[in-house]
Amino acid sequence: MTTHPKDNGGSHPKPLVHHLYENPMSGAAIEAASFAAIDKEAGAHGFSTDQWEVVRRMIHTTADFSLAQTVRFSPDAIEAAAKALAQACPIYIDSHMIRAGISLSRLRAVNPTYSPGDLYCHVADPDVAREAAAAGLPRSIFAVRKARRQLDGGIAVFGNAPAALLELNRLIVEENIRPAIVIAVPVGFVHVTESKQELMNLDVPYLSLEGRRGGSPLAVSILHALCTIAAKRPAAVEQNHDTAAVDAVILLGHGSRVKNAGRSMEMVGAMLKEKYGYRVVETCHMSRLGPHFPEAFDKCLAMGARHILLIPYFLHEGVHMKMDIPGMMQARVAKHPEVRLVMGKNLGFDMLLADLVQRRIEESVRMADVREIELPEEDAFPIPPGQCEFVSMLPAEAARWRELTGRNNAH
Repeated sequence: MTTHPKDNGGSHPKPLVHHLYENPMSGAAIEAASFAAIDKEAGAHGFSTDQWEVVRRMIHTTADFSLAQTVRFSPDAIEAAAKALAQACPIYIDSHMIRAGISLSRLRAVNPTYSPGDLYCHVADPDVAREAAAAGLPRSIFAVRKARRQLDGGIAVFGNAPAALLELNRLIVEENIRPAIVIAVPVGFVHVTESKQELMNLDVPYLSLEGRRGGSPLAVSILHALCTIAAKRPAAVEQNHDTAAVDAVILLGHGSRVKNAGRSMEMVGAMLKEKYGYRVVETCHMSRLGPHFPEAFDKCLAMGARHILLIPYFLHEGVHMKMDIPGMMQARVAKHPEVRLVMGKNLGFDMLLADLVQRRIEESVRMADVREIELPEEDAFPIPPGQCEFVSMLPAEAARWRELTGRNNAH
C-alpha cells in the first residue's frame, strides 16, 4: 500500500497521484499489471485458456474472485462467439448502458466492417413503450420481440433485464429463433435465476452467470474478452484478408437531372482512392443522368476487377435498397460467374453523421431566409428522354395510388 508522504512540512499529506507522476504507467501497463495480479491470486482455476480470458476480465471488472465459481460456458460458446464476431453478426443489447460501454474499436479488431448500426437496442423505442404500457408488461419483452431478425443468427447480450431473457427463451422454443451466442448475465431479484437456468437448458450456445449477480459492466467485459479471443482466430484473419481483397468499389447514388448533382459523391470516391488506397472506385446513379450501374460495372470488369463491392449511397432503407438495387445487380452479374459482386451496407446511421449534421447546423444558422432564394426557370433542368417528372401526392392520394397499383413508391 502506498502511504501519504508529507507535503514539505505542511499539514496535508501529499496527494498520492504524485507517486504515479514520478513512476509513470500507461493505461495498458496498468491493465497488464492487474491481469498479472489476478492470475497470481487466482492460482489453479480449471478453465481453458480462452475461458480464462473471459473470466479474468470479469474479475478485473468487479475485483470479485468468487465470480469464477458461478460462470457457465456451453461447450461451443467460445467458438460460436468468435465465428459470429468474425462475420460481423448483429449484436442485440438489452440496455443503452451496455451499448454505451461497448468499444467499437474492439469489434473492428475482429471485423473492420462493424459500425454503430450493428448494435441494436429497442427498449426506448416509442412503439415498444406503447405496447408495454398497453399490456402491463416490461418494455424489455417487446424490445426483444422487435429484434427477432437481429437475434436470429445474431449475438444477444443481456446484463439488465431478466424478463428480456425469458422472452428470448420463448422465441427459441416457440419460434425457432437461433442466436449465434447468448451472453446472459442479467442482474436482480425477480426472474433472474430462472431466466438463466432456462437458457442453459436450451440447445443454443451461451455464456452465463448462475444466481442473481450480473449487470452491464459484466456484460460489456464478456463481449470485449470474446473480441480479444476472436481477433486471434484464423477466421478473423481471413475476414480481414477478404476485406482487403476488394479490388473495385462502386458508389451508387439516387441520381438527379441537375448537372453535377453527384459531384460530392465523386469527391468521396476520389478520397477513398487517395486515403484508403482502393485501386478502382466508380460512381453511378439509379436514375436520371448517368453514368448508371451497368456502365460502372462493365468499367470495373474492363480494369480486371473480380471482387466488386457496391455501396448504396443512401441514408434510408426503402424499396430501392430492398428490391431495386439487388435485383439490378443480380441481373448484371448473372453472366459473369467469375465475378464476386457484393451489395454492401448503405450509409444509414452512424455517430459521425450526427457530428456532420451539427456542423451543417453551425454553417447554416446565419444563412438567408428561404424567401430570398432566387428560383431557376422551370426549364433550367430538362427531363432526360424516357424519364418522368416526380409528382408529389397528398398522403390520402398516395395511399389510394398504392391501393390501385399494388405498389409502394417510397424510396
